[in-house]
Amino acid sequence: MIPGSDPSEDFTAATGFLDTIHLQPCSGEQDDERIVRPSLAILFRMAVGPGADYYAPRFLEFERIGHSLPSWNWASLWAPSVWAFYRKLWVAGVAYALWPLLAVAAFRVIEPYLGDSGVAWLACAALLIWLVPGVVASLIADTLLYRSARRLVREAEAKTLWPEDAARMLATRAPIAPASAVALGGAAILFAFYVAAPSLQTAYADRLVRVRVAEVLAAIQPLQRQVEEWWGLSKSAPVLPDNEVVGSQRGAKFLENVDISPANGRVRLALGPLIPELSGRSILLAPALDRRQQLRWICVPVDIPARYLPRECRQG
Repeated sequence: MIPGSDPSEDFTAATGFLDTIHLQPCSGEQDDERIVRPSLAILFRMAVGPGADYYAPRFLEFERIGHSLPSWNWASLWAPSVWAFYRKLWVAGVAYALWPLLAVAAFRVIEPYLGDSGVAWLACAALLIWLVPGVVASLIADTLLYRSARRLVREAEAKTLWPEDAARMLATRAPIAPASAVALGGAAILFAFYVAAPSLQTAYADRLVRVRVAEVLAAIQPLQRQVEEWWGLSKSAPVLPDNEVVGSQRGAKFLENVDISPANGRVRLALGPLIPELSGRSILLAPALDRRQQLRWICVPVDIPARYLPRECRQG
């Protein structure tokens, strides 16, 4: 004991980790006593560093109710990996950095089913690659930082006897890593562009091919209607189809040749050089009768990858 000091003060300091604050329960909660040690307010502030005025009260509330809650954190929305590395949340930072790999893979699976809408294509890409990880990071940011701060506080308390010693131990640790945020966060952003940009460029090129193939199929519809009309009248295909109606359609420029079988009405489309990826390849449109004796068209691509086919042909 220091000479001249009050023994009661020594006893108070010795039980500093056990000192408590009694908080009133929130409405709707069970009427039980919620206890939080007052030293946690200081220790959480030391563990968090910048932004302690924002985080410390929330962390004390998490301690009071016994668990964390989803909340919104604007700082982690725009660049999740940068925020995570800044806060020394290394695992989360790496996970956010690797997210574009999974997002691009998921987008490539979904993208062929988005139809011909460019707005839907761009919206889905932005949603998966940028918005989803940003929203998830914003919702769990406080929880991640709370668990990290709580772990640091417990480690400091386990290694010391007095709250002030634990606070000093936490004060010797840099709570943030600006240099890592710039270096690792910047590398994560560049990695995302390096991974996502070429894949999105390829996906967009595939979409353009699908749009052109869809225009080709739309250009053939007048010829298909001729076959359907002839079939309704004579149960046969037209002997001399009017190919001029095809030439006036927008998608006709992508066709090299159109051939129709007078025997069964099957239409063969030879794609031209304006679709370089599919030049010289063909699509067969075969009429078939369903159970109600109604004429239906079956799309049969000849050596054409599924990623180049519009929905109506792929489903056929």
